[in-house]
Amino acid sequence: MTKPAQPGPAREQGTPAEDAPAALAAALYERSGAAAYGLSVERFAAMLDEILRKHLLPTSPLASLGQRADFCASLRLEELVLARACAIGDERAWQDFISRYRQKLRNMALHITRDSSHAAELADSLFADLYGVNSAVNARDGFRKSKLLSYTGRGSLEGWLRTVMAQEFINRYRKQKRAVSLEEQTEEGMQFAAPVPEPAFPADPRLEAATDDALAELSSEDRFTLASYFLDGRTLAEIARL
Repeated sequence: MTKPAQPGPAREQGTPAEDAPAALAAALYERSGAAAYGLSVERFAAMLDEILRKHLLPTSPLASLGQRADFCASLRLEELVLARACAIGDERAWQDFISRYRQKLRNMALHITRDSSHAAELADSLFADLYGVNSAVNARDGFRKSKLLSYTGRGSLEGWLRTVMAQEFINRYRKQKRAVSLEEQTEEGMQFAAPVPEPAFPADPRLEAATDDALAELSSEDRFTLASYFLDGRTLAEIARL
């Protein structure tokens, strides 16, 4: 009499542990509206996995499925999908982005520069970076590298855009400060040379390292405040209005 066959290792087509992440991604996919921009479920799931690996797993490598689900559910999924769809060049996504944020970006730029012509230039420059005009076409993916790829949905897209614009303003200001402006003239209209800097003593590398560490721990808003006060010479009242 033959013995009944012993059950071997389970070979189901999909165990609950394997199906759960896929089911989570599918549920969030429906919520996000990604289908409207032609993003597949697989690409959407890969995007979530990328963000998890970058922002949750480094601090919680043993995060449970529930913790991962809570983290993903806390993301601004609709704004995240819009940003990523724009980054890969979806035309409908860009139309929605321009409709929602173009005027807001111009208003942000005007608040930062306090000058309409400089505001338009700053806003247009940021749009170029968001579209990826200033970067080469990625050979593997076939699209330009947009700054929108760095948005992770952990805060509002509008707040992220405000931070990026403030940083762009600081970068442009620093570049201008390195050159002597042709507008720096005397009352008679003659250009004067930049003052000869006083001899500087060698900086203590320990002080530089400590300063860099302290600045790195600040938020982008705090760094912008310091740059506005010490580099741009704005008053505290002007900074408060910004």
